[in-house]
Amino acid sequence: MSMALLSINCLSIKNSKLYGLPEGMELKDMGGEEIFVCDYDAIQKGKFNFRLYVEISKFFELILMNQPGRVEDFMDSIISGASRVVIRPDENPQLITRMLEFSPEVVMPANGSSKVREFLSLGGEYLISDHEVNGNFVLCYLVSRISAGEKYVQLVDFPEDMLPYLG
Repeated sequence: MSMALLSINCLSIKNSKLYGLPEGMELKDMGGEEIFVCDYDAIQKGKFNFRLYVEISKFFELILMNQPGRVEDFMDSIISGASRVVIRPDENPQLITRMLEFSPEVVMPANGSSKVREFLSLGGEYLISDHEVNGNFVLCYLVSRISAGEKYVQLVDFPEDMLPYLG
């Protein structure tokens, strides 16, 4: 008997607006306890939407892909309501270590990244990928529809144009 893969919905932030909600639905009316949000403004322009993170986190546990390149932006993301934050696949180990010292809720992209083993050795526990991953991790967010084990969570409606940012 196979168990159903856990899944969470994805939304996006572009130009400081939230996208991806079903027609006529408000954030507070969406089901589920967690939500995954891709912040295009932060990833592409370095403009973080901290106010929106606060608003979203009132209703959901927020897993945020904003790929901060500074510890301060990572810290501000957590303080603004993000439960977990996806970093850049090529992030340097010193910065990852500093982020992990602040919070263990760092998510490393695992698509073709040679840094996954190093990330896990530094104490990282969370990954995001389009395929099954080898390693001793706690949880991996899947952006593709594949059958995987119990340590995986399926991201529903992950934006295809965000795939290149996963490595």
